[in-house]
Amino acid sequence: MLRRYSLPVAKTARQLVRDARDTAVARSLLRAAFRGNRVSCPCCGSSFRRFRAFNGPDRVCWVCGAMERHRSVWLYLDQHPEMLPDGARILHVAPENVLRNRLRSVPGAEYHGGDLTAEFGPERIDVTDLQFPDESMDIVVCNHVLEHVPDDRRAMSEIRRVLKPGGWALLLVPDLEGETVLDATDEDATVTSPEERLRRFGQADHVRRYGWDYLQRLELAGLDPEVVDPATVFPPEVVERSRLAKHGAVEPLIFCRPGEIRG
Repeated sequence: MLRRYSLPVAKTARQLVRDARDTAVARSLLRAAFRGNRVSCPCCGSSFRRFRAFNGPDRVCWVCGAMERHRSVWLYLDQHPEMLPDGARILHVAPENVLRNRLRSVPGAEYHGGDLTAEFGPERIDVTDLQFPDESMDIVVCNHVLEHVPDDRRAMSEIRRVLKPGGWALLLVPDLEGETVLDATDEDATVTSPEERLRRFGQADHVRRYGWDYLQRLELAGLDPEVVDPATVFPPEVVERSRLAKHGAVEPLIFCRPGEIRG
């Protein structure tokens, strides 16, 4: 039955992904349409014959929308439950749905999520001018955001300012995986056309492509970064089955603790 109606089912599934991912009916239909055991998503516990393609095959969970980096973060937090203490104050910039659900489920958590236009969350949050007191947050999550921010150094300093001593921030940026990582960040404020930004920085709304000197930028802002390689932290079978690699390489997790301000 599913094979005979595979194209209409797939179309319905895509519509459900957009409009009703959180409903029980949507989840049931998606699991049925793509049932299988080749891949599994730790974020929602679903298994499929493949993930949804997005700029490459096998990338996005049909049910919860998790991508490789979200699955890596989820698995890492499962290994380190002490990182999500009860009652934590959490700031989530441009929140991803799957991680927002995880962070909001922390017992007694005070969760703040949003972005500059409130497109991705209920609050208007400018990462370069955070409306929170000094040392007020236990956790800051800001993934794949800084490459969009013209004044990323100010954003990093603001994140450092609001972090409590002993708190942590997760600050992922693209292009730090594989063998083609730049040594030095490529940025040019005169590059404004979407076409040139796409060619040079990898996306039409990116203002830079980070290199490994990203870590030095964090340090200058007073953040002590730790690079976690999911390919070495998790067993190979977990990396493969959860499809943690993107285009053949696994994106590192960048965790930061507040340190000495050097810039």
